[in-house]
Amino acid sequence: MMRHLLSDQTGEFAAIYDEDVELVSVARPAAASLEALAEQWSASRQVVQAQWEQAAGDLEAPSAALSMSIDADRLGALSEEITLASDTLSELLGCERIGIRVTTLRGPMCPRFHADQVPCRMLITIRGSGTEWIPSDDVNRALLASRDTDAAPIRDGGDIKHLATGNWSLLKGGAWNGHFGGVVHRSPHGAGERLLLSLDPIFQKPKSLNPPEFTAANPLSIA
Repeated sequence: MMRHLLSDQTGEFAAIYDEDVELVSVARPAAASLEALAEQWSASRQVVQAQWEQAAGDLEAPSAALSMSIDADRLGALSEEITLASDTLSELLGCERIGIRVTTLRGPMCPRFHADQVPCRMLITIRGSGTEWIPSDDVNRALLASRDTDAAPIRDGGDIKHLATGNWSLLKGGAWNGHFGGVVHRSPHGAGERLLLSLDPIFQKPKSLNPPEFTAANPLSIA
């Protein structure tokens, strides 16, 4: 049976290495500057589709990649959020580079439930409804594999869950190891406007995602 962990401590991300943990979601303090940035983009109807790769902890890369007109303080807040999150992934997974995507959405980007074929992915919804997902034990695998229906692939009695807005949520993907197919999720339907940040670890060579240094006795240092 797979389980998920909800916390307010980034040190709890280390639980992602537990074989029975599929998702760790950590609540973060609300940042007024990030909310103001999202409101600014919304009011101006600005479409943001930015994607880049950066070294973990590079505070300058987001500013260079987001080459649109943004108030400096608000851009600084977004850069800090990206830097802290990429530092967390780097420390947790031992990757030196991170793939970043910042996107404004006015409709579902991924309308069908699916699992990403990556080792893991961090999703942060800055504005709007959070990503929908189905706990592994509630997934109807036959419906998930079918292309003949758009019905949610959920077992009787199961429940579609939502990642909380503002949380840093780390989801195992289908490439994590050979024992788990990845968290089944999709963009929320009918959710209105969203500002989404996603981060993917990038490894220079194949890596086992079971490093012994990440244990309960050695929690992450980023608060």
